Amino acid sequence: MPWASKLFIIIIFTVSGLTLHTAEAKAAVRAIWPFGFSVVSILAVSPLLAFLILLGGRAASDATTNNSSGNGSMPWGFYVGLSVFASVPTTLSSGVTLVANGKGNAALALMIVVVTNALGVIVTPLWIQAYSAANLLIRTNNNQQTSSTTTTTAEEATISTSQLDSTSLLINLLLTVLVPLTAGKILRELLHCVGGDGSCIDMQTHKRWLGHVSSLSLIIIVWMNVSVGEEQLKAQNGKSISILVSLGILFHLTLLALNAPVVLVTMRNQHTTASRRWWLPSKEGKATLLLTSQKTLPVSLTVLSLLPSAAFVSEEQRGLAAVACVVAHVCQLFMDGAIASYWAGVDADEEQAEATPAEEF
Repeated sequence: MPWASKLFIIIIFTVSGLTLHTAEAKAAVRAIWPFGFSVVSILAVSPLLAFLILLGGRAASDATTNNSSGNGSMPWGFYVGLSVFASVPTTLSSGVTLVANGKGNAALALMIVVVTNALGVIVTPLWIQAYSAANLLIRTNNNQQTSSTTTTTAEEATISTSQLDSTSLLINLLLTVLVPLTAGKILRELLHCVGGDGSCIDMQTHKRWLGHVSSLSLIIIVWMNVSVGEEQLKAQNGKSISILVSLGILFHLTLLALNAPVVLVTMRNQHTTASRRWWLPSKEGKATLLLTSQKTLPVSLTVLSLLPSAAFVSEEQRGLAAVACVVAHVCQLFMDGAIASYWAGVDADEEQAEATPAEEF
């Protein structure tokens, strides 16, 4: 990973630690079932979709190779990007923000984010290793597979597992994600102590500009990754980009469809005054549904930068993989933003309906 990219990743997670509120996390401990379901769904269920993505990418690439025209298929980097995006934990600040905007349990959302991203440092490398061991992630050059097909098939699994050092990936994720997050949290507590009651040096009062620092760092990381594959991106036709956007939308809809039934059955809003709105999730359900259906962009870009070159047909494909992560991230933000706005509007109507009779008497 380039040192500049690693630096900005460290900045992002240090800022996340600086803005992490301990009291909010403690308040969410009582929501055991929503929290447990979220951890399992984020770290154990949604990464399984990456197998389907990579299988589809392999099939599409093989079909294009056998087709003399060679048109109509997305580049391999897009499939790698989407599969990595599926394997990482949930979003960081944007997920909690959407939950808060939708009148959900922000404390539970924060707890889910912290725990899944901490565990994801260990779990994500294991999933990447699994994709490689299944001979899906590491690509071999099709142009070189002529008369040596049988030999390549026998050796391919060995190449896949040996060229991906999951231990190195784990160590790098620890150093660039978990350590800065912990350091930021410790620094927050130290500064809070210096400020006495917290009025002098309180990170919450500086949350806005800290958020700007984090957003700027993320933009720089995206720009650095995309610029590597700039020429390849320009060479893509409108059809490939349209398919990528469609897959990003489909991926998020799939996660929503997988998680929504459990949330609506076990975390339904029991306090709504209108029976026609029985399908609304509770505050904990809102946090669970949004966060189990989202994936984090910074960790995705971190994992992509740590993957070996053997995972890509060419190094430029790494930049295209970053583009796929960005597109999927933007799709989920737009869709969940609409959902959160709808929830907020419904809650506002509920509050108004409850307040109106009281005003009449």
